[in-house]
Amino acid sequence: MRHYTLIGIVIIIIVAVLGGYWLFARTPVPAFDLPAASQATSSAPVGPRTPPAGYKEYRDATYHLSLFYPEELSARTYDEVDGAATIDFQSVEKGEGFQIFIVPYSGTTVSAQRFKQDEPSGVRNNPTYGLVDGASASSFYSTDASLGDTYEVWFIHGSYLYEVTTLKPLDAWLHNIMQTWLFI
Repeated sequence: MRHYTLIGIVIIIIVAVLGGYWLFARTPVPAFDLPAASQATSSAPVGPRTPPAGYKEYRDATYHLSLFYPEELSARTYDEVDGAATIDFQSVEKGEGFQIFIVPYSGTTVSAQRFKQDEPSGVRNNPTYGLVDGASASSFYSTDASLGDTYEVWFIHGSYLYEVTTLKPLDAWLHNIMQTWLFI
């Protein structure tokens, strides 16, 4: 009987050690260490730009951005808490759209805490790095409880963190739109 008690204690200790290792030794979600790049504002014209055929310009002086988007999309801005905003570009008929979430941000990298706060799934697959009008950006695939698989582009410029999201199959479509982004 004493032999079985000792074996039981050893098994409990092994399970506790393995459980503790699994719980505490897992790799946490890393901060975005965006590659160094110019954070300078582009030399965008002060006035409105002329969009290509089939596109409209979206301008926002508060968040210092201008971009061209397909004219069949409607654009709506929603004020969020603490100076944040969501800009929604949608065409229900075509099943296309994207959104930009903008939040005041004082950091130079996206902290693991901020990522987890804004991306509860914690998923950041196939990250790539590039530039959005001179600002270092990270694009990646993720998942959202209500949207499913997503494609996202995150970057910091001035005192804001910009998080642009669309559905995963629309990644190339969004990439083309992001190439028209200018900080104004």
